[in-house]
Amino acid sequence: MTADRAIRVLPRSAAERIAAGEVVERPASVVKELVENSLDAGARNIVVEIEDAGRRLIRVVDDGEGIAARDLPLAFERFATSKIRSAADLHQILTYGFRGEALPSIAAVARVEMVTRPPNDGEAARIVVVGGTRDFLGPASGPPGTTVTVEDLYFNTPARREFLKSPAREFAVIVETVQALALAAPGVSFRLVEGGREAMWYPPEGFAARARRVLGPHVAGQTFELASNRGITELTGVFGTPQVAQRRRSHQWFLVNGRPVRSLLLARALAQAFHTLIPEDRHPAAVLSVRVPPGEVDANVHPRKTEVRFMRERPLADEVVREVRRALHSVPLPHIVPADPRAGSRARGPDTTPEPEYPVPRTSGPGAVAEALRPPGDETETLWSGAGAPSPLWPSIRLIGQLGLTYVVGEADGDLILIDQHAAHERVLYEQLLARRATEGARAQVLALPAVVDLTPVEAALLRELGPALGALGFEMEPFGPDTIRLTAVPAIAAGRAAEELFRACLRDVGDDEIPWAGRTLEERLAIATACHTAIRAGDRMDPPTMTALLGALERAEDPYSCFHGRPTLVRVRGAELERWFYRRG
Repeated sequence: MTADRAIRVLPRSAAERIAAGEVVERPASVVKELVENSLDAGARNIVVEIEDAGRRLIRVVDDGEGIAARDLPLAFERFATSKIRSAADLHQILTYGFRGEALPSIAAVARVEMVTRPPNDGEAARIVVVGGTRDFLGPASGPPGTTVTVEDLYFNTPARREFLKSPAREFAVIVETVQALALAAPGVSFRLVEGGREAMWYPPEGFAARARRVLGPHVAGQTFELASNRGITELTGVFGTPQVAQRRRSHQWFLVNGRPVRSLLLARALAQAFHTLIPEDRHPAAVLSVRVPPGEVDANVHPRKTEVRFMRERPLADEVVREVRRALHSVPLPHIVPADPRAGSRARGPDTTPEPEYPVPRTSGPGAVAEALRPPGDETETLWSGAGAPSPLWPSIRLIGQLGLTYVVGEADGDLILIDQHAAHERVLYEQLLARRATEGARAQVLALPAVVDLTPVEAALLRELGPALGALGFEMEPFGPDTIRLTAVPAIAAGRAAEELFRACLRDVGDDEIPWAGRTLEERLAIATACHTAIRAGDRMDPPTMTALLGALERAEDPYSCFHGRPTLVRVRGAELERWFYRRG
């Protein structure tokens, strides 16, 4: 080994800057570390001041317990902390910070001043550290609590500044960071000031109120809550209804034992809970808090403590799915509000684009129409039977007729109900297929004239993979040549459709990589394809008994308010809004 390749211990200044790279990724990282220290110090009021998106100034002021003057120099030493005493404490972490690297790492790449005073001390203490070197230590004046001022971030590592995003983006990340910590401590007041202007203020409040405040006004009015302690963990959450699902996951927040984290496990569980209720390209808005015994979660798997690892991942994910699903079933019927025709030019006509809202849950007894809407006789039972008991939030709908051969029109308590006949029938058939498969096996309809199907090479390959699953749903077939089968039966619900066309469509859909199948089993995928190609379509004429039967079947569905693609099955237009539309009320 040559002399220039010999192993050497790095100079302290170089080592500190390397370590700082793990902790101080961007200005928001500084905010996170300092606010976490404030929370660990028992602060009840926290103010964050920012200039130039944190490049020029970050100041965090709190009213916590402060640091004794004798301990102040140690606060800027690496691996110095008051939050753990031994390696064993890492299995019972109850604080936000514990590594002892935040302050020295920040001070290695900035000019840092701390003024701190415990409530019982007569005077404050002040320390200044510039680029990792102590510049001042002595007495000062100040109120109880701690003020940390960070100036000229990355002044001695200018290359790091080049990797920062635009000021607007960096400030947005700071806002998200403060919001996440505000969710972790709803009883604490948070104030964020940018360039002398108050950008955010959260008063002390309950968890649900704080969650709605963070989710924003667009989501806050359309949420439902979860509180569960039935299984291995305690779950608390506020979730947006399916109608306010977002195109990005920016409205998803996860807390584990009060610590804001990123968790792919929880994100997947949440997606599975909303499975078939929202489109595949949308994500539920949610604030989910999970509490498990400290020994069952590892918070030490990421340098910035933003990720955790659970000891019992699968049971935890299953519990999240089950409990969120349970809460989802209490969500009431969506309705739309027509635009006010007086807003804008009348020459252009009214803007009829609906905006989804949620009403107060009904208090009348909707189950009374269950028998009245159930079709007479058994001849249509396979087509229209629902999967379960009537939904307790379902309105009593009086059938009016069909609109445009696409929508079933009804009336409930003076409100207008519009049902998408295809989406509604898809939901009914999908649940029926899976329910019967689980309880009584496949129900098949034998074809009077078997269909001979010549398979393409792709279809033949798919059939080798899908054969057992197809049989479980009611497709029955037998070989009829090298690349030919004879289809002898189809699922009973599909008896009215062309057998070969349905069979090929199912193979095509399940084999199509362009269709988003995330989180769905092979059986679910086939049930979706079968229901989709069996259901009544837009353009199909329906007589009143058939429409009434569809309403009854949808009423008994487990999730009657959306099809498995996530599109709504029905909307409700309030009668009061119709009166306003026609100028009958102001």
